[in-house]
Amino acid sequence: MRAPPPLRHKMSTARLAFWIGGWVALAAIATMGAALAQTGTSGPASEARTTVEAQSARMQQARNQAASCAACHGPDGRAPADSPVPGLAGRPSAELVELMLNYKNGKRPGTVMPQIAKGYSDTEILGIASWFADQQ
Repeated sequence: MRAPPPLRHKMSTARLAFWIGGWVALAAIATMGAALAQTGTSGPASEARTTVEAQSARMQQARNQAASCAACHGPDGRAPADSPVPGLAGRPSAELVELMLNYKNGKRPGTVMPQIAKGYSDTEILGIASWFADQQ
């Protein structure tokens, strides 16, 4: 006895194109979703969030670096009233940057400040000065 011929479902070319197109679209959506999940969303909101996070990290770093000043200049840059060492809290950042750069470059004499200032980059000095200026 002879085997019957296999059944073949005849699909129109239009229907076949529809199904293939649907699967291609689903694959593209899945690929795009995976790419977005890896890189995060983009756009103004994402860029703003990244900028805020970066600024927050820089301010936290400046705060940590400024903490080393507390031994002489008092907590948060508020020296005791009878201290010979000046307080730093609330002073203009431009003034503090100028003082620190002068210590760093040897243009201003001091006991320990020239050595301390040499340990910071200009960017770090700017961050520390900005942090103290914000302490009202």
